Amino acid sequence: MVMVIANMFSPRTYFSIDSLSPNDGSRLLNITNFKFLTNPACSDSPYIVAVHSAPEHFGKRQLIRNTWGSVVPVYFFFGETPHQAHLDAESAEFHDIVQGSFIDSYRNLTYKHTLVLKWVLYNCPRVRYVLKIDDDVFVNIVELVKLLNNTISPYGNCNLLMCSHFLRRARVQRSYRSKWRIPFADYPYYYFPPYCEGAAVLYSPDVMFKLYQLLQQQDNYFWIDDVYITGMLFSKLNLIHAQFNWWLDKNTALIKMEEEQHLQNNYNPKKDLFVVIEEPNYEIYERKFAYLVNITMSD
Repeated sequence: MVMVIANMFSPRTYFSIDSLSPNDGSRLLNITNFKFLTNPACSDSPYIVAVHSAPEHFGKRQLIRNTWGSVVPVYFFFGETPHQAHLDAESAEFHDIVQGSFIDSYRNLTYKHTLVLKWVLYNCPRVRYVLKIDDDVFVNIVELVKLLNNTISPYGNCNLLMCSHFLRRARVQRSYRSKWRIPFADYPYYYFPPYCEGAAVLYSPDVMFKLYQLLQQQDNYFWIDDVYITGMLFSKLNLIHAQFNWWLDKNTALIKMEEEQHLQNNYNPKKDLFVVIEEPNYEIYERKFAYLVNITMSD
């Protein structure tokens, strides 16, 4: 009987977009004339990956498409950009570009994160898990799918927000030299609430819906999206962050790749899930990415 119920599980049974405001489609946080500039069809796959990508990072997107992104559906999210002609060409060829009517910039990442939630909720009724990542993250997709199918549940889950790296007591930056500086007027406390670092976050659709509802009710804008969405707003849901590292038995599931030797000492391709490739030079980035593909996907 339990198996019958599990096979009948549908994430959409836990919420309905019909319960949203009639004008929700044209709103994105405090933008009241929002529209999708590019709105592709969503895959019927139970898993999708949503990527925060910079418009000029065409090479990184191609690396993803040609490797681990060929295993599961991947979509790339953007605001408006001077690189529009290039994005239009990508969209026509790959049908994986989602774009909303706001300026694509670092300070607008909360708009982009909300765009991910909005697009998934409106377009992906069959999805059971959504992984949101940055475009410099390598995903060990085979092991991730094994984790979802064999350890969590192939039928989906609810109340799930899983962090690749969990920050329990991050101090608010006040220095003018910090790009993450937050004035007291914007946030008067010394520490942020617990939140997921945004490089890789796994959502169940019902949590996406609850967070999206809260976001659409806010008049103020806070630009650090992972702090705001997975910290401040998530705390209002009375839920607990889950962490990938309970499965990995280590402090974090997110490895930051500096040199190949560093990775050899810290990365297990049969277990580790995410690697951030911190490299501004694209040629070196491509070499590091190829190294990861070789040791992870060679079988």
